[in-house]
Amino acid sequence: MTKLDTLADGETSGHPDGEGRHLKSTVAALRQALEEGEAEHNAAVQKVRAEYEGEIAELEATVAALRDALELSRHDGRAAVEHAVADSAGEIAQLRQTTQALRDAIEGLHHDHRQEIQRLSAAAQDQAAQLRAAARTLREQLEEAAFQTQAQKQEAVAAAAGEIQELKATCQALRLELDRLRGNSR
Repeated sequence: MTKLDTLADGETSGHPDGEGRHLKSTVAALRQALEEGEAEHNAAVQKVRAEYEGEIAELEATVAALRDALELSRHDGRAAVEHAVADSAGEIAQLRQTTQALRDAIEGLHHDHRQEIQRLSAAAQDQAAQLRAAARTLREQLEEAAFQTQAQKQEAVAAAAGEIQELKATCQALRLELDRLRGNSR
């Protein structure tokens, strides 16, 4: 049994103003559920962001280290031009490929991150839509219950009024009969 069901069962029984309190508690419960959904969404986004930011920082540090290595390689190449030209050309090409691969990996991570945020956002929007639909259904059910309660009250009042009229008529007939019997005994 959900918190909303508990409120529906417990707050309207026997209280004349229970329906108003029930509506208010339903709205409060729905707001709380929506806020909890938003908090979960925000926590998931922050978790994903933290995971990717760590990897991105690590990749950027790797790129910086590779760039430093490239600079060192160029410096060494200048010192020993003839021997290092062939070696440094191959190493530079490899470092460029590595850098490009790292850039591609970073872009892929950014893309994955954006997709995850979109997925989380869509899930949160879907949950919010479901909560709104549930609130609308509960409101409709509450309105129907209030209408039925009012109709039942009116029927009970009408039945009681009819019974009272019948009892009055019976009392009047019995009084007349009693008066007639008293008159006959004199």
